[in-house]
Amino acid sequence: MSYDEVWEYGPDEELVQHGEFRLTVVGPPFPGGDGELPAHDPARAADLVAALATVDAVVGEEGRIEAVERPSFATRADLDLVAVGCWGPVSEVDDPALAAGGDGSALAEQADALAARFPGAAVIGSVRVDHSVAYSAHVVQHPHGARLFAAGWSGEGDWDREGGVAEVAGAFGIDSAGLRDAGVDPDAEPGDLAWESLVRLVLGRTSPLPRAGRTLSVFRVRRSEATAGDLEDTWIGEPDGF
Repeated sequence: MSYDEVWEYGPDEELVQHGEFRLTVVGPPFPGGDGELPAHDPARAADLVAALATVDAVVGEEGRIEAVERPSFATRADLDLVAVGCWGPVSEVDDPALAAGGDGSALAEQADALAARFPGAAVIGSVRVDHSVAYSAHVVQHPHGARLFAAGWSGEGDWDREGGVAEVAGAFGIDSAGLRDAGVDPDAEPGDLAWESLVRLVLGRTSPLPRAGRTLSVFRVRRSEATAGDLEDTWIGEPDGF
């Protein structure tokens, strides 16, 4: 089977959905929001992308972009692009397959795998698919065991959820006042909770948030047939989970 036969759609097929997908690993000791990060390490980035379960093989590095940018995301061929940044203790993966499947499991599985690969690290991530109503999934894992996972539709109450907001925030030294200042109500219904604000708050406690001046490597990869199908369902069609 040729690689094109793995896909139902041709490489020029336009994506129907758009969104965000990011998973960050922060190793110990956390540099904190005021810390300094070294320059991007492309060799480490290549090792990291090759180890992702969403990647069947790495074709090669296509180039580098500033971390405030994103790779092209307009056609089916762009679903084979994964951006990775490695800046000292902080590594970031931007992979559309993190949102594939429609139930948040791809994000959760990759977060668990990275936590196992990097003992002592925090793993923090979010994905969002912009249908007429946004579907999103979020994961926050503290190295000492506190873990939060949530996935569902904005404004709706039927979310998959594990762990508590206050508990995982407390593990990162964020108290109720800090949550309130960020607009996060831990008692809100899941569909109304400001998950992206929570994720950003935790990221800001563990590592510097400004991204200007950082570099990402953009890799072209190959997908397994199963991952390709999930990617097409998520970004071109309508998957069963949505």
